[in-house]
Amino acid sequence: MSISTCSYCNASPYSSGMAAIKSTPRRLCSQNIAKCRADVLKASRANQIGWEGELSGRILSYGRNVDQFIDNLLPCSTPFTRNDDLSNVFSSYRPGAGREVEESPNVVSGFTKLVSQFPDGKRVIIEDSHSNQLHFPFDAFKTHHHPTFPDISVSFPGQPLYRAWQSIAMVVECKGDDSQDPFPKRGDKHKRTVEQLAKNARNILLAHGALAAFVIGVYGHTVRLARFDHTCALVSPAFTINTNAGKKTLQKFLWHFVHPVVGGASSVAGSDPTVMKLTQGDREWIKKELEKAKAKNWKDHIGETLKGRRIEVYDEKTGRCVPYLLYHLVDVNARLFSRATMVWRAIEDRRIWENGRLVEDPTCTSPVKPQIVKETWRQLLRTAEAKFYQRLGERIKDSERVGLAKMVCGGDVGEFEVRWWKEPSRQRAAETNTADTDPAGMLPSGTPSTHRPSSQLFCSTGSSASPLVTGVASPSAYIPSHNFPLRHPQHQTYSWRLALGKKAWHRERSHMRMVIDDVGRPLTEFTSTHELVLALYDAIKGHRQAWEKAQLLHRDISVGNILIADEPKPGDKASYTGFLHDYDYSSMEPDSNEVPCEGARPASSNVSQVAESSQASNGSDEALKQKERTGTFYFMACEILKKPGCTHQTYHDLESYYWVLVWVVVRHTEHGNGVELCNQIFKYGNDQDSAAAKTSWLHNESDFIIKNNQPLTYLFAALRDLVIDQVPVYRRNKKPTHLTYDAFLDAFETALAMPDWPTNDWCECKLLGKSDGRTGIAPIITSGVEDQFEEPTAARPQLPRRFQSEGQPEHHRPN
Repeated sequence: MSISTCSYCNASPYSSGMAAIKSTPRRLCSQNIAKCRADVLKASRANQIGWEGELSGRILSYGRNVDQFIDNLLPCSTPFTRNDDLSNVFSSYRPGAGREVEESPNVVSGFTKLVSQFPDGKRVIIEDSHSNQLHFPFDAFKTHHHPTFPDISVSFPGQPLYRAWQSIAMVVECKGDDSQDPFPKRGDKHKRTVEQLAKNARNILLAHGALAAFVIGVYGHTVRLARFDHTCALVSPAFTINTNAGKKTLQKFLWHFVHPVVGGASSVAGSDPTVMKLTQGDREWIKKELEKAKAKNWKDHIGETLKGRRIEVYDEKTGRCVPYLLYHLVDVNARLFSRATMVWRAIEDRRIWENGRLVEDPTCTSPVKPQIVKETWRQLLRTAEAKFYQRLGERIKDSERVGLAKMVCGGDVGEFEVRWWKEPSRQRAAETNTADTDPAGMLPSGTPSTHRPSSQLFCSTGSSASPLVTGVASPSAYIPSHNFPLRHPQHQTYSWRLALGKKAWHRERSHMRMVIDDVGRPLTEFTSTHELVLALYDAIKGHRQAWEKAQLLHRDISVGNILIADEPKPGDKASYTGFLHDYDYSSMEPDSNEVPCEGARPASSNVSQVAESSQASNGSDEALKQKERTGTFYFMACEILKKPGCTHQTYHDLESYYWVLVWVVVRHTEHGNGVELCNQIFKYGNDQDSAAAKTSWLHNESDFIIKNNQPLTYLFAALRDLVIDQVPVYRRNKKPTHLTYDAFLDAFETALAMPDWPTNDWCECKLLGKSDGRTGIAPIITSGVEDQFEEPTAARPQLPRRFQSEGQPEHHRPN
């Protein structure tokens, strides 16, 4: 059954991957973009409503009993056969309402006794951490999220525990009384209790790149186990720890937790076997290679390499897996039940395995190139993002491409794993016992030995082919007996189907990794407004190319989906200052020449009825209809907000470009209107209120002046004149004039041709209270893009009609 933490919801901004399906209302979710400090505070009502919407209907009970929950969700490499005397465990624990802090040492003591007889390498450290303030796992984004205080923290097996999410494998949250068990109940107090578990799980998932996170709730003598992934949470039946049977059940859970079927010695249930933490040697190699390559501003990007990771990227074109070292987080979608997109700066790991160690490959002499690695969890009913990149590559020549990111390699890890899973078990056994060598004739000439056949790397029961999967020098000794296999694929979720049956397949998500050749920084880190405008101009041209040449419509234009290129090359026809990326919510017209993927319906397999396809158009029409509406809320076009069910068109995306410009300029330039202007224009929550605030801004007769920046002031007025003619108005007899590429780009070209653009005019945003990497302080570079271009000397153009008033000189547009 489904346990809801909220009695209302307004629907989620999902896309089906189809172009013309009516939408449903939006669900209020936890905000991914914070406007100001008030949005971040734990006590903020907006924050609470967001989390309620996030969790509503997505906390599901699972298991006829706790043993089924543990056996099915935490399969074990070593059977649990312990028969310890547990009579003294929790003997000093005296729970009661309001006594959770006082009793916390006794809870820690009880948990510690349960693991005290585990083998040395599998023992965990358990500490009281209720007074430890833990920020969001990545410093650049911590001002977007309030800190948390986990009651009890659990380390990884055999590893130290310190005050950071990177050392925490699991969290235990405690309440003093059995009546505070939140799951069968409603009410604000119980909502906040569930939110505590969810926030801890979110931080664990992001900090470690985990596939799932486990948390424990102790409510008096009552215990609940919960497993969170990026689609929902499964909660165990309740059991008690004031009986020997309950104590043994909890010990069994902890044993299974530290004895996963796949992974290294310090892995836990839910760990991704294709991920390794960066070692000191990895971090030193990254710095050495970036310096050797003379990568732009590389020293600014290595401040948090301790939080980086080594991963394998499955390339669906070649069938290979390529290792990458992720060293700098550029952006993150911190919503728990979502795509959970993480965008990293990364370099390919060109070292090779030799005697259980990574060493330099003498055949690799060219310098590394920083690239972007994107990880995301797509919904099964939505077309995989890699398909959109493939369409762009097929339809647009590299020499003509402008303002569009290019995919180097990548694919759907979950889709591959499911295909592997459906093979006969004898084939899996044969593959997992394959020696760590190149099968004859499979690898192209000159391929580094780190590029393995993907079937040897992404198998759910581990692989002797890759030390990455197991983290030991001789992984063949770790391959588990097939008496204890994983019961479900790990890179494609199965939680909904376990709880509700195969009919819920469309709610599941699949893990994707892609490498993008273009490296950039967020729009909010512009060095000059000229660079900002030029980046947006290029991204709009790319949007036009994608639509006119590839029939691909983006449908999620936002501040995070446009980047400023790290190294634009003036004079190069194929070069650009800004580029558009992130096609998760895109749609494209069908191509009769393209071979469709296998349908996205559940496979009739006895392995959890797994769906493997990424082609949404073959799925359930009814499911698709409920996922059509797309976009990042603050940047949605007014018509999308005001008219649910309208078909998303190019002119809606063009309007979103305008709102992106407004967002960045209002927050990062001097305009004399105060920092609260952003809150006045962008309203979160109610569609009609948001549309009304935007419409009010458009109809406001007072001119918006950017200090000492006539070109940008002109552009603002010109675009507002265009957008206001498109936005639905109160006069019913007035038909909207939709935005066109020509008109929109013409306004940008006119502004860019004007002289007197200021230099280095970026301003710090104060709305979040402190500077931060997303909307706060940016690395100021002394030589901006405007220094690389010759500015035209033509006269100023005529101002838009809003600026033609008394005392205002008229100007003429250049020829």
